[in-house]
Amino acid sequence: MSSHQCPYCPKAPPTAQGLSSHLAQSQRCKAKLAAFYKARDLLNVNNEPFDEDVEMGDQLVYAPNDPNSDLESNPNVGLDPPIAIPMAESNLSGDEGPTDLNTHSRRASVEDVEDEEDAQYIDDFAGAGLPHAERRQSNFEHHFGSQREDGDAPWVPFESEDEWELARWLMKSGVSQKQMDEFLKLNKIKNGADPDFHNVRALLKRIDALPNGPDWTCTSFRVQGDVVDANGTLKTEDVELWHRNPVECIKELMGNPAFKGKQFYAPKRVYRNADGTNREYSEMWTGDWWWFMQMELPDGVTIAPVIVSSDKTQLTCFAGDKQAWPPLIGAGTNGVDMQCADGFIRTIYPILASYIADYPEQCLVACCKESACPRCIVNPKERGARLFSDSRDPGTTIRILGEKANGENPPEFDDHSLRAINPFWADLPHCNIFTSITPDILHQLHKGVFKDHISSWATEATEGDEGEVDARFQSMSPHPSLRHFKRGISLTTQWTGTEHKNMEKVFLTVLAGATDPAVIRAVRGALDFIYYAHFETHTDESLGLLDTAWLTFHDNKHIFEDLEIRKHFNIRKLHNIKHYIDVIRSHGTADGFNTEATERLHIDLAKMGYKATNKKEFIKQMTIWLRRQEAIQRFCLYLQWAVPGYTAEISKNDGEVDKDEEEDEEEDEVNGVAAEDEVMEGYTVAKKPALRNVSVTSIHLSSFIDMEPLVGNIAPSTASTFDLYKQVRFILPPIPEVTSKPTPDVVHAVRAAPAMITSQGTKQAVPGQFSTVLVQESPSIAAGGPLSGLRVAQVRVIFKLPAEFGQYNHPLAYVHWYTPLRRTPNDLDTNLFTISRSSHNHRQRASIIPVAKIMRSCHLAPKFGHKIPST
Repeated sequence: MSSHQCPYCPKAPPTAQGLSSHLAQSQRCKAKLAAFYKARDLLNVNNEPFDEDVEMGDQLVYAPNDPNSDLESNPNVGLDPPIAIPMAESNLSGDEGPTDLNTHSRRASVEDVEDEEDAQYIDDFAGAGLPHAERRQSNFEHHFGSQREDGDAPWVPFESEDEWELARWLMKSGVSQKQMDEFLKLNKIKNGADPDFHNVRALLKRIDALPNGPDWTCTSFRVQGDVVDANGTLKTEDVELWHRNPVECIKELMGNPAFKGKQFYAPKRVYRNADGTNREYSEMWTGDWWWFMQMELPDGVTIAPVIVSSDKTQLTCFAGDKQAWPPLIGAGTNGVDMQCADGFIRTIYPILASYIADYPEQCLVACCKESACPRCIVNPKERGARLFSDSRDPGTTIRILGEKANGENPPEFDDHSLRAINPFWADLPHCNIFTSITPDILHQLHKGVFKDHISSWATEATEGDEGEVDARFQSMSPHPSLRHFKRGISLTTQWTGTEHKNMEKVFLTVLAGATDPAVIRAVRGALDFIYYAHFETHTDESLGLLDTAWLTFHDNKHIFEDLEIRKHFNIRKLHNIKHYIDVIRSHGTADGFNTEATERLHIDLAKMGYKATNKKEFIKQMTIWLRRQEAIQRFCLYLQWAVPGYTAEISKNDGEVDKDEEEDEEEDEVNGVAAEDEVMEGYTVAKKPALRNVSVTSIHLSSFIDMEPLVGNIAPSTASTFDLYKQVRFILPPIPEVTSKPTPDVVHAVRAAPAMITSQGTKQAVPGQFSTVLVQESPSIAAGGPLSGLRVAQVRVIFKLPAEFGQYNHPLAYVHWYTPLRRTPNDLDTNLFTISRSSHNHRQRASIIPVAKIMRSCHLAPKFGHKIPST
């Protein structure tokens, strides 16, 4: 169900842009929005006369649904109260499907979409997430009102928006305070920009004046270590713990107006069909955990699922063996009244729902040994198999640990592979720490199943071992979305998740023909599982495919034993895979619990903070640094809320960019839409072609052009010239299962350039770049699958039709065709297509097609055969 509900009518477009368009086009809703703005005089920060024709921004500055508003407004328009949504009767039976998905009293509804196949049937949990009657001002509204009372601009305590932007950049740049001081004392800055702050002390004073979130507190205590001194006693050490009240942190998140429209206060069951047999899972509110947890709590209350994350990092810039953990939040309390992003008060139950950590820390919080599973009790000899195992129980575990602490020796302590740890979660209400252990795609799949096991086993099973696999990676054809391993993979020493993902994209084609078919099938099953596990939206049908993929691996893994590469599969990372489907059904899709997010926090919250200190009492200084960074981000959100059209990059620090981000930035430069581009329907091209007046001979079109279907019987001559483009950019629509954002896709047609010696030095040779694409050759047939009607071609030239041949709305592409997409019996192991260049009478088949017929680029991998040729 859409979260972009119009505040003045039942319309709920699927996107924010759709809501903005609706408010601009609907006269009734537009008039109500204008009346709301006029009543609050929101855009008039300088108290000037209000302009009747002012254009409204995309977002509301105040919530227009304020039921306590006593503002005067046009009586013919009025500010509507919140739309009353009737609550459904609860389905407390726990059945998989709703009793009647077509009964309106159950609030089952169909999403308003164009394609019937994308329809959603919603079953709401009745009586959950109910707000109290009153609505209060949010912290943003309160701050905005205080500024207006004082006659201040939104960016106070800074003198101007430019001064604020300078301060924001300095604080986010990652430079030290000493370097900031040197910068601010430059004559060009003092006499040119002339900010109101001329040194770091004055700058930080203004930063500290910004609204802050929950306070940090320091608690000191003494701990006993495991190092023995000269007298034979264990050394003790004084420790400072900097922490925050987790409930206050949750209040801050729940009440942040920037999250309005993005928060869900009650669980829902979403179905793809009316009979409830194909359920959909995405965010946590669609899973079973929230639904069944809601059944255990009083009527009307709201659950705030708390995701706790911890990840120890070794900071190489520290002296000695210093370690740090990015801050985490946890909560243990019953209902607390909190203001939510929509301004209403709800009784919130913060409950630990997920603990994100790598495997050693998962076992640490589960109080079990690293040879065990943190979710279940399983025989280590059966760890790799798909066998039933008993889930761990918090009550039983606490009892066993208590008996062990009292000097008893319960037999379950060893049977459950426990460690003597005092669990932090013992007193957390409604907490089951074992079910909160969620999948870790980065460490379990990319770095675990694929890198540590599948890739190494398959390489060993390949004739020629590492040398053959390296040569195939080196010879892999390029594509903008692929990383080219020009040195192979065996020499890579430091692997990142990005490298693993790029290996996975082509690994099946690297192995094809070079190893036993059972190895190919096992690898295909594992890779299919990894790709399905990444889905941002799952259904019962796709979960079935996820399970089938893992069964394919299990059905073929014996080949590694047959080849004496493995003696057994009692591997914990293989065992963990059996929990993926259960966790997706209970907590939502696995992409929401990936440790890649916490890996980034090593830089954002620890390394960057340490770099900004003077290395003395650095924990305290890091805490102050973090508070200031949060204040900046919070103020950016406030300005985006308060000032229509204001934007700022707030997602990450600007000062330290890792390897993956550098490549992402390079890709953005290639894939982004430039100001000089001309936006067409579904694609963009440069407004000015890159090459002008290129002759027919030089682009090799003289024997192939057949213009009759397009412009008539005029044929080009040797004197004809064309304007050429180097690339066309396509924007692929979002696929809910894979991504919620449109994907940029670039099609290139660039000829090779030889090496040249210039006055600036030697200019390296540039190879030709001619993209292979999927072309809509014939109408698609639904029964034929997603590739129905498509054919592969290689784009050789992208050109504009000269005026003398007539008018045509789209650029044209001269393409070389490949044979139709078909699978042979030999392709069943890889499940890939084998194609070759299409020819007629020993001549390459070629055509001229409108660019609009190109659907997207595609990657063709070489068919290496049994052994890669020496050439």
